[in-house]
Amino acid sequence: MAALDASKNITEGEDAARLLSDAINSRDKDEATKYLNRLLDLKLPVSVKLNPEAYSKDSIRLRVGVADAASDAHIPITVMVPVYMTISELKEKISRDYGFHPALQRWVIGKRLAQDRDTLHQYGVKNHDDSAFLFILSTQAANLTREQERKEKEDRRMDEIIETIDQPPHRPPELVARGVNRPPLPPKPQSVGWSCPGCTFLNKPTRPGCEMCGTARPDNYTVPDMYQPDESEIMRLQQEELASLQYEQSVKEERERNFRELLETDVHGLVGNVEELECAICFCDIMPGEGAVLRECLHRFCRECLKETVLNCMDAEVACPYRDNAYSCNCTLQDREIKSLLSQDEYQKFLELRLSIAESRSENSYHCKTPDCAGWCIFEDDVNEFTCDICSETNCILCKAIHKGMNCKEYQDDLRIRAQNDDAARQTAQMLDQLLQNGEAMNCPKCQVIVQKKDGCDWICCLMCKTEICWVTKQARWGPQGAGDTSGGCKCRVNGVLCHPRCQNCH
Repeated sequence: MAALDASKNITEGEDAARLLSDAINSRDKDEATKYLNRLLDLKLPVSVKLNPEAYSKDSIRLRVGVADAASDAHIPITVMVPVYMTISELKEKISRDYGFHPALQRWVIGKRLAQDRDTLHQYGVKNHDDSAFLFILSTQAANLTREQERKEKEDRRMDEIIETIDQPPHRPPELVARGVNRPPLPPKPQSVGWSCPGCTFLNKPTRPGCEMCGTARPDNYTVPDMYQPDESEIMRLQQEELASLQYEQSVKEERERNFRELLETDVHGLVGNVEELECAICFCDIMPGEGAVLRECLHRFCRECLKETVLNCMDAEVACPYRDNAYSCNCTLQDREIKSLLSQDEYQKFLELRLSIAESRSENSYHCKTPDCAGWCIFEDDVNEFTCDICSETNCILCKAIHKGMNCKEYQDDLRIRAQNDDAARQTAQMLDQLLQNGEAMNCPKCQVIVQKKDGCDWICCLMCKTEICWVTKQARWGPQGAGDTSGGCKCRVNGVLCHPRCQNCH
């Protein structure tokens, strides 16, 4: 009895709902109120929505960004939909077109999670190129088993078969009368392409990545030799080639632009700042172009602080002044940067200081003996004379003097004579005597001229008589017969024995 009453209520409810719809469409307020009250009395669940005829009949392009749980990539697609389509209908369309089960789909439109019963219009989708976002759940997250998915696919396939039976294609009447069966459908062509290892979507052979999720094409897949791309693929390949050429061109242009900027920057002695900065020394805000960026380390300072750093530097090289609690820069300022910071006089004084420091720190340095001359050199062991580039005088490094027109012996003899009346000569003679006493010089065993060993091994040669001398034994290297005569001299290496315990290879 209860079942009959429920069935009767449903029948009355359907009639009341239909009459309510007719009354609303005909703008009959009283009739609509009557049937609405009837539905309320029946206490049946009711769904009310606008007729699709109320919306625009034109479909719009909906831009959809697609992502899934396995990838961060967003794949853009475009679907043609009417604005009155419900989210549930949209899910069914995506399921038919792309194979994603409705239970796996989550739609976000206008920053809201879309509900199945709502229409696209309710979420503001009204015009071409409006956008939405589709997130594809994993089957585990959606609690969708393979058996359920397979069954629903079979149900949909059965519905298609029933629909085909209900609306058979046109056939000659005589064949229908005779009960001739419908000719068999041609075999479905075998799909060509590669299956995405991420989402199983079947992609066209030439695609480098999955059209749906962006997963790269498997490395072991090769495009069939006989495969002919269709028109859309040809267009895509052309677009990819064009994009590749455009990218290469843009890279080339960027390199050329960077090279031009580098050349323009290299012309300037000091690189200015292109944006506002805070000086790392005085912490003042420096406007663009008023500061400096060091070429080697890219640390930035105001120009005044850098200039003071150079002027107060007591080293031949000016170190970058950047310091903090954890780091101290070990780069140096370039000469052109220093020159740009200083005036001409300041730069000249800096160069003089640099030369003075370099001279004082070099072991084999020799300063020109011309009064007030700034010339100096660093000499090698086999060099005995230095011609100054500034005053053009020839200095004798052995005598540590300039003796123009005289050899070393003549100069030393003359020095002893002049030492009796000339204070300068006396000081020079005393200096030579001091060298002899300290073992820094010696008299040639043949001509008695004072000679010095500057560096290197213990072999020296007298400038005057060309006698080869052993420095540690203070004797001639060879005997009376000259080079090779081991009968006299220091006899170094005779029978494999050194000439002296401190001998440093005088042969």
